Amino acid sequence: MIPTLEFIATEEALALAGARLAQSPWLAIDTEFMRVSTYYPELCLVQVATATELLCIDTLALPEPVPLLRLLEDPGREKLIHAGRQDLEVLLLLAGIVPAPVFDTQIAAALLGHPDQVSYAWLVEKFCGVALDKSQTRTDWKRRPLSPEQVRYAAMDCWYLSAVAGVLKEELAANGKLGWCEEECARLVRPAAYRAEPELAWQRVKGIGQLTPGQFPAAMRLAAWRERLAQAANRPRGWILKDDVLLALVREGPTTRAAVAGLPGMPPAFARRHADAVLELLHAATAPAAVDLGALPRRLAPEEAKIVERLMAGVQERATALAVVAPLIASRKDLEAAVRGRRDLRIFEGWRAEVLGEVLRAELPPAGDQR
Repeated sequence: MIPTLEFIATEEALALAGARLAQSPWLAIDTEFMRVSTYYPELCLVQVATATELLCIDTLALPEPVPLLRLLEDPGREKLIHAGRQDLEVLLLLAGIVPAPVFDTQIAAALLGHPDQVSYAWLVEKFCGVALDKSQTRTDWKRRPLSPEQVRYAAMDCWYLSAVAGVLKEELAANGKLGWCEEECARLVRPAAYRAEPELAWQRVKGIGQLTPGQFPAAMRLAAWRERLAQAANRPRGWILKDDVLLALVREGPTTRAAVAGLPGMPPAFARRHADAVLELLHAATAPAAVDLGALPRRLAPEEAKIVERLMAGVQERATALAVVAPLIASRKDLEAAVRGRRDLRIFEGWRAEVLGEVLRAELPPAGDQR
């Protein structure tokens, strides 16, 4: 039976709810946030469920919900989530914590061979026989007041997590994969995974792998600089300067303000404001500090591309045999990085190393003898 849903928007109500939530050894959580016009996500709601409680906490009215945060950071209390990476990122930005330990039902489902990136609604219908209402998917969660239908829609995103998690845990244990899931969920709560370091912003530039080695230093400088501008303005990095324009700057290497302004796709206001800084970054003599240029992406040689294809086939074979979603074991990006010589990758750690060890050894040179 679903408990009475409570919408919490006052400190007093939150304190009382926190005391009740503290009686549960687990919390099912979800968040609603907006990230359309900002760099940082704006947390609007936190939904929480236990066996006897169902709450929606208004984090616009309560931007520092301390009683809830204390429960989320309690290492003795399991947190149930679905596809929770963004939820965890939002909570880290809100309070400087990543809730742990967690059990992510999407990860668990993938380890059991269910569809890749399976939706919460799919799992609820499969395991609970309930078709969730999808009518509020386009809600602006910053608007107040929220309608009862919107609040209930949000709350249902966490209510069934416990039932779904229970079924998945049983199946994982029966198939010897519970330890794999625990390992994956532990990886999910590493705070370093959510820190947006400007010096690493080049890794998110689409198409950067097509640059020549000599062009990388300028691209990395520009990407880091753009990231800092986006953070300072709290605007999406693409609103500051689109990836394709950033790469065009690197390829063309303009030497005058007029050449910067004349580049196809260059926003006039950006050129007026930042042309001098762009020119300085493009033609600086040194590469960014603490970056291993040898580890940068580069085009694969034909023979290397063939190795990647053989590795992909090996991953798919192992995935089929183990009834695991193949991209969870290894992505093409993982395998290409390994062929380029990287060994600090997830495929060389934990359960993946056990599953893929034979496949990797057949195609890759040992550490210290990389191509």
